[in-house]
Amino acid sequence: MEAISTALTTSFTSVGSELTGIISSVLPIALPIVGGVMVVVIGIKIFKKITGKA
Repeated sequence: MEAISTALTTSFTSVGSELTGIISSVLPIALPIVGGVMVVVIGIKIFKKITGKA
């Protein structure tokens, strides 16, 4: 039973480490894209509010 517990602990630790690596490599690419989209959406809302075209 301890062998199963050790195997599961090792595998979950490995998966967690790999996910952390993936997130840290994708984040520098995704963050500016998401920020740009947010700027455009907020800009459109402000423009509609100023021009009165809700």
